[in-house]
Amino acid sequence: MAMRGSLSDLQLPDLVQVMSMQGKSGRFVLKNEEEGEVGYVYLEEGQVVHAEVGNIEGEFAIYKIAPWSKGEFVFEPNVPAPKRSIKKSNASLMMEAARRLDEWKVLQKKIKSVQAIPKFVIFDINDKRKINLNTAEWLVLSKIDGKRTIKQIAEEVRLPVFEVGKILYGLVTAGLVTLE
Repeated sequence: MAMRGSLSDLQLPDLVQVMSMQGKSGRFVLKNEEEGEVGYVYLEEGQVVHAEVGNIEGEFAIYKIAPWSKGEFVFEPNVPAPKRSIKKSNASLMMEAARRLDEWKVLQKKIKSVQAIPKFVIFDINDKRKINLNTAEWLVLSKIDGKRTIKQIAEEVRLPVFEVGKILYGLVTAGLVTLE
């Protein structure tokens, strides 16, 4: 029998805990009202084994879906996972999801929306600061054109919005980028 409800009543961590205790197998279909996205989380005998949302799979999909609080969910029993992309325990997954949610709250002090558009700060020619970037930072920086949103940049560089947000937070804090 399918179970359905509202994400405002039960979010993914709660749902996983209930199904884990019961040792259920099947698929959650979760619809995010705010972003218009649909996520899928597969369980085998209560353990999360695969998740996907858009072009994101595995743990990163869980981390994207976990904070959703507006929308609905349906649990479809005995729907097999198309593959196994998650090896972590449910507890580890949900703890990491909670940690990321806490970290995102800090990031939101500078990043108000994933629809914000990053722009370069123009420096004076006499500014002699040295800038060291890692590969991911360079990749994100190379996609800033004053038109793309944070979300679009994340899609282009194939990184989760959370990871791009962390990079941009550092670049904004360093005074290299502004967000509009």
